[in-house]
Amino acid sequence: MVGDFLLQKDPLFARLTLADDEMRLYETILAQLAPSVPAPDLVIYLQAQSDTLFDRVTRRGDPIEAGISEAYLRSLSDAYTRFFHQYDAAPVLMVNTEHLNPIDRAADFDLLLSRISKMRGRREYFNLAA
Repeated sequence: MVGDFLLQKDPLFARLTLADDEMRLYETILAQLAPSVPAPDLVIYLQAQSDTLFDRVTRRGDPIEAGISEAYLRSLSDAYTRFFHQYDAAPVLMVNTEHLNPIDRAADFDLLLSRISKMRGRREYFNLAA
């Protein structure tokens, strides 16, 4: 099974967007959900610089993302980096996507799949040079 959601990272968004009273409610709900969520077999963390992320969001042109600022993406990216450098509930493959585009380039997607199949440690890094 492949998923695009990791409950343990969800609070990163909440801390950046919710008011204090909303955050308390969120934490109450999260405490009820967390025990029933299994740890994944592998987490793939796709990272890029905030200006690259902003460019990708802008190019997508999704109306729901129209209000996302580069400053917000920078804050979120920093929070992700801190989170995944400490995360140890599952193996993590950190993938720098500055020069790897598995969405638009089939060869890059195949390269990523190959790298995933070769992963043997609990934490590994994949960075395709420019």
